[in-house]
Amino acid sequence: MKRVAILVETTLASGRSILEGISRFVQEREDWSVFHPTGYLGSMETTGIEQWEGDGMIVRLSTNAIFELVQAKQLPVVDVLGNVEKSPYPLVKCDDRAIGTMVADHFMRSGHRHFAFLGLSDERWSLERQIAFTERTRKRAQSISVSHFFPFESSPERWDSRLSQVMHWLASLPKPLGLMVASDQFGQIALNACRRLSFLVPEEVSVVGVDNDRPFCELCQPRLSSVEPDHARVGYEAARLLDRILSGEQPTETVIHPPPLTLHRRPSSDSTAVGDPSLRKALQFIREEACHGISVDQVALKAGLSRSVLQRRFKDQLGRTVGDAILAVKLRRARDLLTFTDLALVDVAERSGFSYQEYLTTVFKKHLKTTPAQYRAGTMR
Repeated sequence: MKRVAILVETTLASGRSILEGISRFVQEREDWSVFHPTGYLGSMETTGIEQWEGDGMIVRLSTNAIFELVQAKQLPVVDVLGNVEKSPYPLVKCDDRAIGTMVADHFMRSGHRHFAFLGLSDERWSLERQIAFTERTRKRAQSISVSHFFPFESSPERWDSRLSQVMHWLASLPKPLGLMVASDQFGQIALNACRRLSFLVPEEVSVVGVDNDRPFCELCQPRLSSVEPDHARVGYEAARLLDRILSGEQPTETVIHPPPLTLHRRPSSDSTAVGDPSLRKALQFIREEACHGISVDQVALKAGLSRSVLQRRFKDQLGRTVGDAILAVKLRRARDLLTFTDLALVDVAERSGFSYQEYLTTVFKKHLKTTPAQYRAGTMR
């Protein structure tokens, strides 16, 4: 029996996904015995490691103190974070540079020319995401700005100071802005700062996070777009690599970077960058009121333009009509209600701004090639 200790916190989605991948590997085996000490509410706990006797370890080497503790055990170790420089241990972690590049490409496809990054100055994973993001956007950028937190703490006093820091920083940047936050946990700070400053999201500041911590992203207002790294594969590959080492192999591949899975587009970044202030007002009004029943004339009045000028600017700058934009918001609302609630179809139709259930079905068939019931069944698989 191979006795393996796992030092991975479960307070965030990334750690839980890593454990999921390790668990999947363990279920395929019959010769692993796992020791996973946990602290308060899933924080990393190391006090039991000094007395533990085993054969190998999978660890998120986040600090030099943890590195020294692990090194004293003199056992085979696989690191699943990569935060300690010049570590002698094999490393399996998500491809942070690919993550930064993915977000940069998302913003550039949306037409952004001003970019910003909010992260941590003392975490290598954050710095690698920042480097890739800024390098990717450099040729297209009119401006790039970076702001760091150091160190990250969650006390109320620290939260207030960080919010003030982000507000001061965002207020100085040109708009529309594509803002990448290094982790989903910073998304709420960024969105709160935008709200305090009365910046429109995503029309003026478009925000994307990392880790796709789904409940957290869904609670943000507006809901936070986020990259989903393949942390489960990180855990699985780390377990497989350690098992090979414990079996006497000397693998030549000791650094593994599983690429990210996808970028989940949600309302915080689901918009084309628009420099025209009148169009930004129109888009905000559509986003907030489309499901309550609005007309093109009402949108034009809100934007301070005539109907014909508004339609022309929409077509020239956004490549669609005002009606298309209204319908897109209503369809997104309907899809969200079908995915995240058990509301009857007649209620879904009413809450998403369609006159009746049959009309909702007609629109779904035309634009999504499916019915609302079939769409709901597909999202539940």
